[in-house]
Amino acid sequence: MRKILLGTTAVVGLALAAPAAFAQSAAPAVAGAATSALNVRLGGFFEMTYGVVSDEADKSGVNRRGAGLQSRNTTDFRTEAEIALYVDGTAANGLQYGAFFEFQMDNALSATTGSNTGVDFDEIYGYAKGAWGELRFGNEDSAASLLQVTRPVVWGMGVSDQWDEFLVSDPHIIAGLGDGGDATKIIYLSPQFNGFDFGLSYAANRFEGERQDSSTASVNQRDNTGLTNEITAALRYRGTVGGVGIQAGLAAMFADSAKQSTGGVAIATRDQNVTAYSAGLVLAGLLPGLSIGGDYTWGKYRGTPGGSSVAAGVDGSTQLTLGATYTAGNLTLGVNYGSAVQSNGGTVDDRTQTFYGVGMAYVVAPGMSLYANYNVITDENNPTAQPTSSGATRTSYGNDYVRDITVAIAGVRVAF
Repeated sequence: MRKILLGTTAVVGLALAAPAAFAQSAAPAVAGAATSALNVRLGGFFEMTYGVVSDEADKSGVNRRGAGLQSRNTTDFRTEAEIALYVDGTAANGLQYGAFFEFQMDNALSATTGSNTGVDFDEIYGYAKGAWGELRFGNEDSAASLLQVTRPVVWGMGVSDQWDEFLVSDPHIIAGLGDGGDATKIIYLSPQFNGFDFGLSYAANRFEGERQDSSTASVNQRDNTGLTNEITAALRYRGTVGGVGIQAGLAAMFADSAKQSTGGVAIATRDQNVTAYSAGLVLAGLLPGLSIGGDYTWGKYRGTPGGSSVAAGVDGSTQLTLGATYTAGNLTLGVNYGSAVQSNGGTVDDRTQTFYGVGMAYVVAPGMSLYANYNVITDENNPTAQPTSSGATRTSYGNDYVRDITVAIAGVRVAF
């Protein structure tokens, strides 16, 4: 849901580009329902990754919340897999329609029992499209997330990518514009005209799925306990000028902050409503095989861009990311940089986070790739909770409030 979008979108694209591994006619139609021949296609991926981690949050003592505790192990393996199921049909009048189901191997079971390889849905939505554009309805990323232009990356590397899966607590405030948590929403994506396309989306709240309560507790997704009325919009340009490929875009999201507590009591001093804006530019072909670009994001939000609301009286957030990739044959090299600032409120210093990463990906055979990257993250003045106008309580890492992280990973990916 997060990677923030970058990971999931890439998976869908790879599955669409690959030859269908499975296709058949749809099951017999239900009596009284419209009948049509539907095609079913199957795609997905499998990955195994090895990681080496140095994280101050893993150290013994105060960072493990108690004296005498041992530091965590610095190495680990992990696996990940997704299955993408596409159902496509075309009506006699040319209307294309269908549904998409993305099954993900998720850490859905208890940390102490089971295999922790439970499967659930990530994206799951229906669609209809034609010369007028495409309408999607269901659990899907927001329009701003789908169309946002960001810095170029190689697979598995970026300010928010495969390396962070090895961290016990996610430090991210640098990421792509929020995907709306895959909440149930309606999305419109326009056709491309003169190089331009745009998208709009609306979600009533941040919850998804069949149930109308947000958990097993007595909280309903209509209780106004989280972000509501989330609207996103994006405008993108893709074209070529003088042999140089250009991608440029503007994206924005808006949402109302929570109005009541989980107990049903109105919040006396509400958070500020969420606003997040992003502008991005990528240039390809300045030199053969080279792509460079970046994006700048700003607004009133907390955590990842557009992820949650910020308390009243606390300043907004900014983020800058830059990236470059170079491709020669089957090998792609990349470098990424990111920097973000968020207010801690009061007289406490702002929270600042920087990211540096270098990586490579190599295509061994059609559908099979090797990748590796090295990432350095510095997270300073990290608050333990939502900052208020009077200031934040910060997390101490030894003798300071700076969490230093390095993660090196190497993996293999099979996509079909």
